[in-house]
Amino acid sequence: MERAWRGFAIIYATKSRIAEKLCEELKKREVPCSLFSYKEANFEKIWNCYDGIIFTMALSGAVRTICKYAKSKDKDPAVIAVDDEGKFVIPILGAHWGANEYAEEVSKILGATPVITTASELSNVTSVEEFARLVNCKILNVENVVKVTSALLKGEEVCVKGLKSLPKVKGKYKTGDDCKYFIVVGETGSDENTVYLKPLRLSIGVGSKIEADEETIEEAILFALRKINADLSQVEVISSIREKVGKVAEKLGVKFRLISLDEVNSFEDECLSPQSQKLKELGIKNVAEACALISAGSNSKLILRKIPYKGEVTVSIASIGE
Repeated sequence: MERAWRGFAIIYATKSRIAEKLCEELKKREVPCSLFSYKEANFEKIWNCYDGIIFTMALSGAVRTICKYAKSKDKDPAVIAVDDEGKFVIPILGAHWGANEYAEEVSKILGATPVITTASELSNVTSVEEFARLVNCKILNVENVVKVTSALLKGEEVCVKGLKSLPKVKGKYKTGDDCKYFIVVGETGSDENTVYLKPLRLSIGVGSKIEADEETIEEAILFALRKINADLSQVEVISSIREKVGKVAEKLGVKFRLISLDEVNSFEDECLSPQSQKLKELGIKNVAEACALISAGSNSKLILRKIPYKGEVTVSIASIGE
């Protein structure tokens, strides 16, 4: 669940005990979590702003609720349901896009039974969708995913091209070019037996205290990248309201953009984290997340909410829109 960088919305209907326990446990793991009662939840905003949604209520009610919001498997958040007594955890939407993984981990927290029905997990095979998440890539031709995953389930080899090494996966993935089925990173094409992946282009926003030195800022940036298993080569811009961050960006070989206070205070995005008490006192709306999104431009998406580093720096990461 630590890879749900935008965090979880946990929604309860009548009983809040399980929801509160889950949110408390997630925060101990430094996973962002927000708690909502069903009656007060703004579902449209929640749908757009979180990586995962956990309903602690009857499955049927959760299903009826999400039907009007579901668009496509590569855009929707992962959704799971937990009964009021915390006995069963059921993935509803986005099984291969995180929901199965989240259900397994929630089950461990609650001592519950996960109800997993997808073939990949039952066969102990890493799905193509999960593979793409592991390497921070966007799937360009989702329609071919079923065919390549089916090949893995049958025990056939799938060759991966465009990566120096493979992430930790289950199933007959390998590097090379002597397979019938492929995953290709960094290229496009039309072969029906190939899934094409595009590495995410990243924008990093940095907030820091005045006394934070350049070494600490650099450490914070690299720490954030490691957290999402991303490479510095994917970063196109680093931005901040602090000029000293520009020196760090120059050292790292990345373009820097200085953001004014007026820009961050006038920036509007419904998914920004709430102001900290310190930012309220300073009259600043948001720093790291706003900087990341401003520099990423239109159609960008926050993929890592602000994380603190040594109490002196905050870092957020956005994917640059196409």
